[in-house]
Amino acid sequence: MDSFLLPDLSGLDEWTPWMLLDASGGEAGIKGFLAAGVRRSLTLASPTEDAFEQIQSFVGNSRGRCFGWIGYDQLRADPMLDLPLQEEVGLPLPVVHWIEAEGALSFEGVGKDARCTWFSRPQDPRLAALIEQAVSHPIDGAAGEVHPDNANPVWSSLDREGYLEAFGRVHAHIERGDLYELNLCRELRGALPAGFSARQAFSAMVRKTGAPYSAHLSFEGREVLSVSPECFLEKRGNRLTSRPIKGTAPRHADPMEDARAAAALKTDVKERAENVMITDLVRNDLSRVAAPSSVQVEELCGIHSFRNVHQMISTVSCTVRSDAAWADILRATFPMGSMTGAPKLRAMEITAETEPVQRGLYSGTLGWADPDGAGGVGDFHLNVVIRTAVVDPKAGSWSLHVGGALTALAQADAEWAETRLKAKALLEVLGAVETSPSIGPACAESEAHG
Repeated sequence: MDSFLLPDLSGLDEWTPWMLLDASGGEAGIKGFLAAGVRRSLTLASPTEDAFEQIQSFVGNSRGRCFGWIGYDQLRADPMLDLPLQEEVGLPLPVVHWIEAEGALSFEGVGKDARCTWFSRPQDPRLAALIEQAVSHPIDGAAGEVHPDNANPVWSSLDREGYLEAFGRVHAHIERGDLYELNLCRELRGALPAGFSARQAFSAMVRKTGAPYSAHLSFEGREVLSVSPECFLEKRGNRLTSRPIKGTAPRHADPMEDARAAAALKTDVKERAENVMITDLVRNDLSRVAAPSSVQVEELCGIHSFRNVHQMISTVSCTVRSDAAWADILRATFPMGSMTGAPKLRAMEITAETEPVQRGLYSGTLGWADPDGAGGVGDFHLNVVIRTAVVDPKAGSWSLHVGGALTALAQADAEWAETRLKAKALLEVLGAVETSPSIGPACAESEAHG
């Protein structure tokens, strides 16, 4: 296993560090943002109808770049939805949490040659030194993984039998014409291995995936380890961009086999149908805040290769209307179509009827936003929270979700296998293995420990 160097956050524990990371350029091209210390914060424990306005006001009245998240279950505040109750996720977090940090900087590279630029330098010189030290003295994340024979078992909210039953219910809705596509997800939970280090685990996850929208966040003893490949929304000036992902294939060590897998994904009728449907949904969402005739599809069904998977990604952009505030943009687009389905409202209703557990932070978004100097929000960048684990080192437990899109062409066994593929890289660094297609007594015991 090769090494992979990232900023060492260990000296910032008392300062609640947040790190957003682009690892798509490999170790030599690592870049991102590091924030520590909380000057102000906004926390909403449960879905709130004016949450987007509160976030907009919080960022707009800040002195510098803010960082935060919006959980998927914020959709429960939508007055157009009447959703049934679902079980709470294994490790819940607030639905909304945003911070204005005491200190925040951007970095390109790590170690003695790192290039750092402060957004807000903390008044406490000790904190400033610790943030700079975290980047200049990186951590080596090449810790050994737990051998599968010693790995902890996994509990799933939908075992194979339950997943196939849920698949059948969704497919029946599709055949009746209730919807065209739905993203069906399941939660996994388990116990952390002895000696688990969240920092080492995150570094190993980044090395495995090279994900461009990764994040390591801390909140009241729980840590978010995210290696997301997907951009929800990016705004630069008056230009708004979304990059929905639909379509996944595994990487292969043999170059010829790997190239065949990518080529097969590009021409896969089912995967292209999923991607085109969601791309059209994103076009519709963006049109609600776009200047006339400005929505365009810059790339349709492009194949992008990450360290562990090939992904089919489209790029949709628009010019934002001058009267569209950040809250308007969030209300028009959240939650993202790639994690719901089409039509969006009906897909969200059927999801809540079908999935036994809420999604929590998963299928939500996290990222950064800048005030515009006039009480509003300027540029921002938000990911899609997928390939993400929430861990509680003190309790020794973890929780994550996996899922995939279902259409009329979907095959149940293939969709079940895709959820296992998406979980694999995360489970390996969490010291867990989903060995059985169904839940057994050992997995039930693991749930009790979690």
